[in-house]
Amino acid sequence: MRLNDHAVVITGAGGGIGRAAAVAFAADGAAVIAADLADKAGAVAEEIRRAGGRAVAVSADVSHSTDMSALAARSVQEFGGLHVLVTCAGLGGAGLLLEQDEREWTRVIDVNLNGTYRAIRAALPQMMAQRRGRIITIASILGKMGGYGFVSAYAASKHGVVGLTRAIASELGSQGFPGITVNAICPGYVRAGMGVAMQATKAGPMSGVEIFERYYKRLVPQRRMIEAEEIAHAAVFLALPESAGITGQALNVDGGFFMS
Repeated sequence: MRLNDHAVVITGAGGGIGRAAAVAFAADGAAVIAADLADKAGAVAEEIRRAGGRAVAVSADVSHSTDMSALAARSVQEFGGLHVLVTCAGLGGAGLLLEQDEREWTRVIDVNLNGTYRAIRAALPQMMAQRRGRIITIASILGKMGGYGFVSAYAASKHGVVGLTRAIASELGSQGFPGITVNAICPGYVRAGMGVAMQATKAGPMSGVEIFERYYKRLVPQRRMIEAEEIAHAAVFLALPESAGITGQALNVDGGFFMS
């Protein structure tokens, strides 16, 4: 087990990529703070403990800075530090720009972008005190491209996450904290969470799987959706000593969907 001395905080850990990340980090020995709205992360923490791992579930909302500060403090209290932050909390919010309600637009931006900012800002003081840490944001390939309609708010928020990731990586280096790395993972279509949920399309509501099969599969060289566990394993890699020289990057895990 390669992460026995690591305490990992994961937002959005109640399902999808967040759940997969919590399980993967615990399987590699890390102690996990699994955070999500209400009691969504409780079952994930229990699953980890039943498998012999260490995990605590915490109710936290990335829309509230106080919740994020409490999350960081809980990691230190329970496990003696905060070594890795994985920001998985997010919303889809599909819709055309002129049709989407402004409140829905701003909610997507607030959760996906500002929520990532709040979590990072809360975690950084402890990481800076330790002079080491890994911040892994979950962005999207839509954070590098405009998408294909109905995703303007989501795409804008994920472009922001990629930009925030790069800016903080540069900022920390210039401030004398090379031991803290900041990287984004940009998933393609994932067979979990938002990737399989019902979404608005020009043809009406459609599941993510149906959208992929009908519109996107032919654009993906591997001709398949990505599994949540593949994103989780990429996150674990970015937390390992072997990735110490990687920072400010946005890693695509998308079957070749978007190449740059």
